[in-house]
Amino acid sequence: MTKTFSLSKQERLKSKKDIDTLFQTGEAFFIFPFKVIYRFVEALPEDVALKVMVSIPKRLHKRANKRNRLRRITKECYRLNKTALQESLNKNSLHLMFIYTTTEMLTYAQVLPSVQKVLGKLVGVSSKA
Repeated sequence: MTKTFSLSKQERLKSKKDIDTLFQTGEAFFIFPFKVIYRFVEALPEDVALKVMVSIPKRLHKRANKRNRLRRITKECYRLNKTALQESLNKNSLHLMFIYTTTEMLTYAQVLPSVQKVLGKLVGVSSKA
């Protein structure tokens, strides 16, 4: 049993094989400030339905403290709004990657609507899949 608003270790996309497959066969779209890459995967019974990864390129934000702050903000927005997406997934699993694409340091209030739009779009896509 997982807690509703948690982001456990099992829910993070860490496997190099899964990440490479996501880049090779995943679909992508852009909602400012994120490029989102996603892929539906056949779920095994012990698998978590939703795995996520957040990437803040070093090329855009040289300072680690800025990258860490943006990563924390993005993960927090995702963590608090992922329940609708989890409920819309049937027997599939979803691998998801957020790539931050702007040099601006956005605040939580600026990132939140974007993450909500991304998750809303994915709910629509998952209902068709």
